[in-house]
Amino acid sequence: MADEISISVAKVVANPTASSWSQAYNAGKLFAVLSLEKKSPEEKREDYLSTQGKEIIEGLEQEFFTLETKDLPSIKTAFEATTKKIPEDLSISFVVASIVKNVIYIFSQGPCRVNIKRADELGTLLEEDEEGKISAISGMIKNEDLLILQTRGFKDLVSSKILISSLDHQSASDIAETIAPIIHGEEGQGGASAIIFELKFAEEEPLILEKITDGTSLSSQKRFSINLKNFLASIRSRINISSFRKIPHTRRLFLTITIVVALVLISTIYLSIKSRNDAKVRALFESVYPNASKKYDEGQSLLSLNKNLARDSFKEAYNTLNENKSKFPKDSKEEKQILSLFDKTSKALLQASGIESAEAKEVNESSSPLLSSELKNPSSSYFVKSDEKIYFLKKDGVVSEDLNGENQEILIKISELPKNIGGFGVYFGNFYILDKDSGQIYKFVESEEEYSKTNYFPKDSSPNLSKAQSIAIDGSIWILSSDGSISKYTKGKSDNLNISGLDKPLSNPSRIFTDADSDNVYILDNGNLRIVVSDKNGGYKSQYQTNLLKNAKDFEVKEAGKKIYILSGNKIYQIDLK
Repeated sequence: MADEISISVAKVVANPTASSWSQAYNAGKLFAVLSLEKKSPEEKREDYLSTQGKEIIEGLEQEFFTLETKDLPSIKTAFEATTKKIPEDLSISFVVASIVKNVIYIFSQGPCRVNIKRADELGTLLEEDEEGKISAISGMIKNEDLLILQTRGFKDLVSSKILISSLDHQSASDIAETIAPIIHGEEGQGGASAIIFELKFAEEEPLILEKITDGTSLSSQKRFSINLKNFLASIRSRINISSFRKIPHTRRLFLTITIVVALVLISTIYLSIKSRNDAKVRALFESVYPNASKKYDEGQSLLSLNKNLARDSFKEAYNTLNENKSKFPKDSKEEKQILSLFDKTSKALLQASGIESAEAKEVNESSSPLLSSELKNPSSSYFVKSDEKIYFLKKDGVVSEDLNGENQEILIKISELPKNIGGFGVYFGNFYILDKDSGQIYKFVESEEEYSKTNYFPKDSSPNLSKAQSIAIDGSIWILSSDGSISKYTKGKSDNLNISGLDKPLSNPSRIFTDADSDNVYILDNGNLRIVVSDKNGGYKSQYQTNLLKNAKDFEVKEAGKKIYILSGNKIYQIDLK
């Protein structure tokens, strides 16, 4: 029954304030309202509440949409796992509802209210006033039920009396329009939000008794039609009209009746087979299209919130349609609908995957002094740029040169460097060199006319850096390993980074890039012919693909100028950031 429910959704959300924020959320048959308020007037960054709110919603998505079985215990576990991550300095009002088949499960934490309008009666399913309390209820849903999930701020502003007058024979969107002026007219109440959704059950379609098996051909209708025409033509060609007229009247009448009965029988068989084939086509269509359409719609609703989950939904829809699109009669209305949805899903999947087929054009060496220096010093390695200097590792040690390639100077002798280097970076004039053998990163700090050497990791910490390929520094140190793993350390301690959302693992990656001025992290993934972009929390954002990345040696990103420069085959290329 759940797949046959049509849901109309409307939201009412107050304008955020410095101390309170709220949101109403919907993806498929998952609904939520959330409000956050600061417990103390302690100064936080301006987007603190909205950032925390977004992380809570994303956490709910990850917990909910990865459940194999959705029932009261499993959804409650997902809800509790989400709420455990909420900072203690926030006061929360959180309500989540999920429809599974013909049952609705509702969970809450903190003060809130959930109302239901059934027929002409308004009832209260759940109302809490206690801070931090977690509650859970479930029940059967019925046709034309209308539910309203409300945060504390909303229930404080909108009384039951106001709700009753607003619900009088109105749709979800009309109810939201009626209530919105009350919410937006109250200054300082940023924690008021509600989601209103109305359920309508589709009418039952005639039951199709014949089961469709995988691989069944549905084109026999056309073949039978052709055979029937040939058969009738064959009969007509064999009847000699002049001879027929010579047959005695009684026999001729009997023969006529026999032919008419035969034609009626043939027509009946033809119509029966056609009806069976039509039923098969329709049954297959109903087993494919609604499920694929549901996943497509689910992906669209997730697209602005979590591209990774959106991509998973689009991929399910794509696979379902791709496996079945060839099973429908050519040019039938069912095939046209399937192909139309398949085309939309394919485009949406590309959009959610953030895959850009990059056009790389060759540019002058002056476009990237960093990569130009690599071309001029082919026997050197690990080139980095800081301020007005370029630094790299040469057989003599750590070398600096001007952006124009002149005035080379040895800063640290080779005898002071480890033998098996797996990364080199510069941050605020200090050099960081990764030693793959000892599992240590050495920090070289300039003091008077020489550089003093210290350990980045404390004595009780020695991570395995034997596969390190490259490092990047933005205050934290990012380490890329040859097996595709990425680690992040801040002040010598692991940040337990988890790279998520990749459509396929990194293959033979060689370089990682970020800095204090960049919002994102960039990985040169040679094996997959791409540059992968993630945010600094490890969440996948996009990727740029071009064949010349297979042999790329290094790259440089200039986010402000929206350019990526690539060194490949002794030439420098440029691709544009979207």
